[in-house]
Amino acid sequence: MESSEPSSGELSAQHPGLFNPVPAKSNLTFHLFPNLPKEIRHLIWEQSLFCERYIVVELWGADGASGEFCRQASPPRHPPTNQQYKLVLINPPKPTSIFGTTAESRASACRFYRVHFPCYSVKESQLHTSGTFWFNPELDTLEIHGLEHFANFANDIWHHDRQKAGLRNVSFRLMSSIPFDRFCGLAVSTDQLHQVIGRLQHVTFIHYTKADRVKMAFDKYFSCWRDRKFPLRYPRSFPVAGASGRFSRQQDPRSIEEDVLNSICINSFSNYGLIVRDWMNGFQRLRPTTPYVFRFAYATDGFESPFIGDRAGAMEYLKDEGEKWQKYLGRGTISFPGGPRQFPTVSPRQLDSELQTVFGFSTFPLEPQGPLGNDHQRPRGFSVPFYDFSAYQPELCVFHL
Repeated sequence: MESSEPSSGELSAQHPGLFNPVPAKSNLTFHLFPNLPKEIRHLIWEQSLFCERYIVVELWGADGASGEFCRQASPPRHPPTNQQYKLVLINPPKPTSIFGTTAESRASACRFYRVHFPCYSVKESQLHTSGTFWFNPELDTLEIHGLEHFANFANDIWHHDRQKAGLRNVSFRLMSSIPFDRFCGLAVSTDQLHQVIGRLQHVTFIHYTKADRVKMAFDKYFSCWRDRKFPLRYPRSFPVAGASGRFSRQQDPRSIEEDVLNSICINSFSNYGLIVRDWMNGFQRLRPTTPYVFRFAYATDGFESPFIGDRAGAMEYLKDEGEKWQKYLGRGTISFPGGPRQFPTVSPRQLDSELQTVFGFSTFPLEPQGPLGNDHQRPRGFSVPFYDFSAYQPELCVFHL
C-alpha cells in the first residue's frame, strides 16, 4: 500500500496528503518476458487488468420534438416511444496502457473487457463521438442515469457478451431513485426486465453530499446550536467523490475521527430509505431463491467538485479545500441563509485530524433491520436527521489515481 506524501512545495502542513493504493511503479524491465510461453504471457496481461472499476454512464434518449439525443432531467412516467439511446461517459476512466503496449497485450485486453460498445462524450450539452466503451461484467460497476433505457441497455450488454453474464453490478444515485414498481413500468417488455433483474448480483444506492467537507463541518457544528452536540472538526475521514475507473476495496486503516460514523446527515433519507426498502422487497418477489446484495455508499461533494483524473488534480483539490478551511476559521464567521454565524477563533490545526484524504466512497451491505429500518431521532434544534452507521464498519473504496 502506497500513500503519496506531497512535498513542501506542493502543499503546506495543513494538507496532509492523499491516501492512494496504487503500487509504486518500477522502471525495471523483464527482458525474458517474450520468451515465456504464450499462455503464461496471457495470464500476466490478464492479471495486470484484474481490478474493479466504477464508471458513471448516462443513457440519452431522443427528444420527441427535435429527435436529438439529450439527457432527461427525471425519468418519465411511461416507457419512451423511441427505444433508441446513446451511451454517454461523463468522466471516462483512464484507458489502460495495455491496450497500446503490443498487439498481443491489446488482444488480451480486448478479451478481458469482452463487451464493446460505441460511446460518446459530452461538451457544452452536445454529444461528441468518443470511441469504444470496454466493459467487464464481473468486475465493473456502472452508476446508471436514464432509467427509462435501463432494460434495453442491460439487454444489449447481454447480447454483446459472448459468455452471457450480462450486467451484474449496478449503482443508482440515491437522490434520483424512484419506487421499484415505477422503475418496472418504464420497461417495454416485462419478461425482458425480469431477465435483466435476474442477472443482477450487486445493487448499490450511492449518496453524494451537496456540500464539500468544509461546509459540512460548519453545518454539523451549527445544526445543534442549543447543546453543541457535535464539535467543530475538519472531517477528513469522509471520502471525496469526483474520480472514476479502477478502485480497491479495504477496511479503512485510518484513525477515523470521533462522532463521524455515528452522525451522518442525509437530507430526506427517511423518504429515500422507503424507496430502497421497496427495491429490496421487489427483488425478493421476483427472485426469492437467487442470492443478491444491496449496498449503500456515500461520498462528499459529488455535485460541486471537478472531475479528478490524477494525483495532480487531487492535490489541487486538497489545496483549495484547505485554503477554504483556513479562511473561514481565520475570520471566525460563516454565512448561512439566515445570516452570518460566529464561532470562537482557533487555530486550524487544532481542529484538523490531518488524516490522509481518500478519493472514492464508503459502502456497506444493507440489511432489512439496518439503519433504513429504524426510526432515527433528530438531534434537538435541527430539522434533518442524523444516522448512525458506526455498527456497520463501512468498507473503503479508493480510486487509483
